[in-house]
Amino acid sequence: MSKKWSRSRGFEYFLLAIITVIAGLLRFYNLHVWSFWIDEYISLEASLRPYLENLSHPFWIVTRFSLDLFGISAVSLRLPPFIFGVLSIFLLYFPFKAIFDRRVALLTCFLMAISPWHIYISQLARWYSLLLLVSAFSLISFYFYVERHQSLRYLIISVLLFAFSFLLHLTAGFIVLIGIVYLALLSQIRKLQPESFSRKKVNIFFVVLILGSILLVPRFLQFVSQWNQIQLRDGSWGTTPISFVLNVLYHLTPTIGFASFLGLILLLFRDKRKGLFIAVYAVLPALLLIIAASLEINISNKYLFFTLPALLLAASCLCWFIIDQTKKYRIITRMAVIGLMALPSLKADYLYFTTGHGNRDRLNEAIQFIQEKWRPTDRIFPLYFFQNFDYTQLYLKTTATLVNLELADEHILKPETVEDLDLNKRIWVVSIGKPLLPNSSGFYKWVSQKTNMAAEFQARKGPKDNSVRVYLHSPLDQAEALATSTSNSM
Repeated sequence: MSKKWSRSRGFEYFLLAIITVIAGLLRFYNLHVWSFWIDEYISLEASLRPYLENLSHPFWIVTRFSLDLFGISAVSLRLPPFIFGVLSIFLLYFPFKAIFDRRVALLTCFLMAISPWHIYISQLARWYSLLLLVSAFSLISFYFYVERHQSLRYLIISVLLFAFSFLLHLTAGFIVLIGIVYLALLSQIRKLQPESFSRKKVNIFFVVLILGSILLVPRFLQFVSQWNQIQLRDGSWGTTPISFVLNVLYHLTPTIGFASFLGLILLLFRDKRKGLFIAVYAVLPALLLIIAASLEINISNKYLFFTLPALLLAASCLCWFIIDQTKKYRIITRMAVIGLMALPSLKADYLYFTTGHGNRDRLNEAIQFIQEKWRPTDRIFPLYFFQNFDYTQLYLKTTATLVNLELADEHILKPETVEDLDLNKRIWVVSIGKPLLPNSSGFYKWVSQKTNMAAEFQARKGPKDNSVRVYLHSPLDQAEALATSTSNSM
């Protein structure tokens, strides 16, 4: 291949097309297979509301359009995040190239295409992949506003995209905080200011950001109040600063996490203003969420997902810096550096699609198993992790509906004690997570003593056991066993 062709725009777009196709294939694979996560049921329920009720929730409107067009199914529910996930990889290439160069942009898009975190979110019926796309363009437009003579069009684009992001989820408020901190640091560090930097214009924008933040405070306080009520109702998720960081590293892969950390340091020394922007973009939300975790506030690693572009940009810059230090054997060096960066992600992708089952449990397969052996008088006892019974019931009934098993409320047991169970009926017990311990108590003791395991559907998310186990209490089987033991003793 000639150097002229390898440096041409045609070759550049050819590589981008290949990366986009790879991203699409990885994100569409098994899209219809995975069990629904509880929040996906909430997405389904919210999207089926009338269009007018969802005017302030654009993601629900898009999802409703997909459901109306293709019918209610796992694919139609997950189609919008799939599309936005693939689009984010293709569209973000161009601003990445404008900020850095095409080498960094192509490698960043490639790492995003094979990112296990990005694949998971793109197969999840929530707004996170759209939020990443819109918030990235909002922040990059803000960066161009500062860099390019404080052009008003970039400011307008940034503000409009932020407003749209805020309609998706309140974590978009990080965009404002990133802007405030970046401008504050830039105003204080004169040697980092661009030649076109106008303190007057920037100060005006700084005031606008602060006033805008004040206007958003009532909506934020309302959200905090609702979130506190949910936390009081459902209990703590048990997230600590350490578990939060480890969870993020699991999805990001430790290799990318370490490379991003070193890349951010490198950018701060080499591309000082770019480095400052990327560092604030990547680090500030993480620090604030770690503080929230230390205050025992329920948070999710998904709230940090929108910073993935900044983290991968930093990792890509580090890769090319290492490659450029080599004068000989540059092709081998490229293969080694990029391969070492990509292999952990590819391994995580393999585990995600095999033993991880899409980072979900396999409740749909468990319910299909029960459906094949279901009798009209049977009952189901959902013995799994939701402290809120409404969520438990919703999770079970919706899954059953999707596999054509109609469950009425009376089919689902909600006993207060073991004595409340009707032992004259067949009872299917469904548990999710770790197997029963030998010295279990309460309901777990009853399950270990009075039921037999009928099926096990193994799934793991790293160290977490997402396996679904099905137990059956059958009065007839127990009566036969008792009769057999009695006859043998006679």
